[in-house]
Amino acid sequence: MIVATAGHVDHGKTALVRALTGVDTDRLPEEKRRGMSIDLGFAYLPLAGGAPIAFIDVPGHERFVRNMTAGVQGIDLALLVVAADDGPMPQTREHVAILEHLGAPRLLAVLSKVDRTAPERAAQAEVELRALLARGRFEGSEVLQVSAVTGHGLDGLRNRLTAIAGSVPPHATAPRFRMNVDRAFVIDGIGLVATGTVLSGAVTLGDEVQVLPAARRARVRSLRANGCEAARTTAGQRCALALHGVARGQLQRGDVLADSAPAPVSRHVDIEVAWLQAPLVRAVTLGVHLGTAMLQARLSPFGRFARLAFPRAVSAWHGDRLLLRDPGSWRLVGAGVVVDPLPPERGASRPERVATLGLFVGRSAEQALDALLTKGIVNVEWFERTFHVPPLRAEGLVAFAVRGVRHMMRRERWEAHCEALVSSVAAWHAAYPDAIGPRPADVGAPLAAVIESLVGAGQLAREGPSLRLPSHVPALSAQDEVLWQRCALLLGGEGGRPPRVHELAERVAMEPKMVAEFLHRVARAGRVHRVAPNRFFLPEMVDRLVDLAVTLDRESKKRGFTAAQFRDRSGLGRNLTIAMLEYLDEAGYTRRAGDLRFARKLSEEEQRPRWDARTSNPGRGV
Repeated sequence: MIVATAGHVDHGKTALVRALTGVDTDRLPEEKRRGMSIDLGFAYLPLAGGAPIAFIDVPGHERFVRNMTAGVQGIDLALLVVAADDGPMPQTREHVAILEHLGAPRLLAVLSKVDRTAPERAAQAEVELRALLARGRFEGSEVLQVSAVTGHGLDGLRNRLTAIAGSVPPHATAPRFRMNVDRAFVIDGIGLVATGTVLSGAVTLGDEVQVLPAARRARVRSLRANGCEAARTTAGQRCALALHGVARGQLQRGDVLADSAPAPVSRHVDIEVAWLQAPLVRAVTLGVHLGTAMLQARLSPFGRFARLAFPRAVSAWHGDRLLLRDPGSWRLVGAGVVVDPLPPERGASRPERVATLGLFVGRSAEQALDALLTKGIVNVEWFERTFHVPPLRAEGLVAFAVRGVRHMMRRERWEAHCEALVSSVAAWHAAYPDAIGPRPADVGAPLAAVIESLVGAGQLAREGPSLRLPSHVPALSAQDEVLWQRCALLLGGEGGRPPRVHELAERVAMEPKMVAEFLHRVARAGRVHRVAPNRFFLPEMVDRLVDLAVTLDRESKKRGFTAAQFRDRSGLGRNLTIAMLEYLDEAGYTRRAGDLRFARKLSEEEQRPRWDARTSNPGRGV
């Protein structure tokens, strides 16, 4: 069991821990000189036949609240210490508020220094203390009277702590390892050591971990759990890890140690916020206690939610609790729970975004996944990072990629999308029997993965940028068919450049307007592609240029090619190159990102969903 002290400065927290354990947790020279705790201190109380009780002694002075909050992360019990001669004081009240909002599961109150006051004053202080606790979540908490000097009540306190330790349930946490670093120091002969409370998962000697948010890799060379040498430490234990691969200065309080799998790192975090006073309605800069870190962030509220914009990247997970402080007065103004640690950069307050946040606020990973799948598509990588879960394994789901990022959807919803697209294409054929078929945008811009799946299964066919049923073959009139035979030879052009409409009209001795109308009819039938108002390309010419885009993309070291590279290799000239690339973008053969374009064919297999052979249903282990 992990116990953190709390309470006003000079109310006897350190003396009480020393009386219980024999360990003086004031280790710094300045703490000895001033007789006051400044930083976190640690001690252990051995128990017969069980793991020891780990004590985290926190400073009580208001100037060191950031150190206090770092020490109460992931604890099992808060030991609130109040001096009998003073009664509850300002830091007592603030510490209780911090414990409530950071989710301390239980509180045991101790009225200390009873040897220094009359019994009547101690009784009155206990009444005041119970009244303070009655205002919040710790109402009804037990209060014990103790003196660290005379030993009065110490045996009763030890017995109570032992009984509580025996009733603490195992930590039900995510399987992945995570620990907020509350101390980092170097020991001669051992190297850099990080300490903290293991929040989830487990870590073993030799494991690779990463220091977040910098994502530096390190290996565990030795470890201690609850003050003893160990080969493995698990959630709910105090832990010290000696790390290889990270230098002094590359690890500090506020960092996070996690397993080597992808983790959330972002400058923006969306939270559900609870205001302790009047709610803020405008963006403001606040101090944020997140994990063991104290940071500055720009908070932009929108209803029950708010966005925190940090000056540098941070690492947080769904469900993490945090505190909000006025940076001027250092008053606690609010508290929050992380809802989305990897939010989209724009549109935080849009109604659809707020509705999405409401789907998984306060829910477990399983509940959130169910809610999000009911709505539609889930970004798998975002979900695994946000909820700190291993790679998803679920049946009855379809997995596919969108721009190279894995997504998943319920099988029944996927099948509904497929059926709707096939029906829409059939309806288009009925309305326009002489046309080759619709472009994706004409039938609701369905998911590219849905299109690829249906094409791969033979339920749809591609004709350039258009889709058609395999059974559909548009027919030209007899007159157009004769004219097409003449024009097809001429459209081959020279050097891959087809003639302009007026140039083709001269060669076939027709009015340009009539030729343009004819080319539009044969374009609807799929015989030719209209790339620009006066340029029509044969399908095989477009195919060659698509292949060129794939080649350029593959030849690039970091993927992507420029319009100038495409122009030089294709020989189309500047204006026609721009028209062709815009056509390829619209048709879905390429994707533009700034000055670069990427060939979608490179990820075509990734876009296509897999099929679960055991159920004959679309899906893969996701």
